[in-house]
Amino acid sequence: MKRYYFSLLCMLALMVSACGKDDQETALPSSEPIDAAFSMQPAEPAKGETITFSVKVTQNGTSIDDAKEVKFEWWKDGQEQHVTIPATLQADGVYTAQQTIDEPGSYFVYYHVTARDFHNMQKVAFSVGDSKHASGTDNGHSGHAQPTATPSKHEHGNGSDTASPEHPASGVDFHFMPPETMKAAESASFTVHLMKENQSFAQAAVKFEIWQGNEEKHNFIDATETQPGQYSANAVLPTAGSYTVNVHVEKGEVHDHKSFPLSVQ
Repeated sequence: MKRYYFSLLCMLALMVSACGKDDQETALPSSEPIDAAFSMQPAEPAKGETITFSVKVTQNGTSIDDAKEVKFEWWKDGQEQHVTIPATLQADGVYTAQQTIDEPGSYFVYYHVTARDFHNMQKVAFSVGDSKHASGTDNGHSGHAQPTATPSKHEHGNGSDTASPEHPASGVDFHFMPPETMKAAESASFTVHLMKENQSFAQAAVKFEIWQGNEEKHNFIDATETQPGQYSANAVLPTAGSYTVNVHVEKGEVHDHKSFPLSVQ
């Protein structure tokens, strides 16, 4: 009888252990990258017409309703000034934001999605016409309030700050993602997402060059590629103040850099 109870206890212990292991495996995050499908309405907007930017975010075919951040960054072709607007979850992984553009011309919009430890971004070209469509409709969006365009803490740039024979324009897009709050003497993570011709710029050698004010001494930190086209590194900045982070990229014939401001508390 004792042997019977001992065997029964062993079986129960094995079952509990197996269940715990299954729970741990279920809790592990998926290593599959997120997918994002972009659309906009109307597809050919006119000046003064409300534009709805939309992106559907999924992972393994399942909608993601808990994205850390979704936003749209748009600008007119040839202009340095970019406008970033936050997106709001509607339902089933669909995030939208609205914007009215009053000047006709050629434009670009980036969608930025940060979710499940992944960052997804893509650039889309669109045009704004000089007049309303012949139908005269406003696509049913005239009653929606417009969000306030706010500067993003994530900085975006294209190519070198100043093209030169040493650093010719490479066509690489830089999306710099500093920590939300940077405090002096505390370790923080810097990330940059690189794109070229709307594809992740992977397997590059990336360094962060950091200095404060007019300091002659610059610190160089090697970055590690954590995802295709996404590079990260940790740094500790000793004092509060305004810094500059210069992102250096090398791959094949590409030797490029882009500088971004950084505030440390």
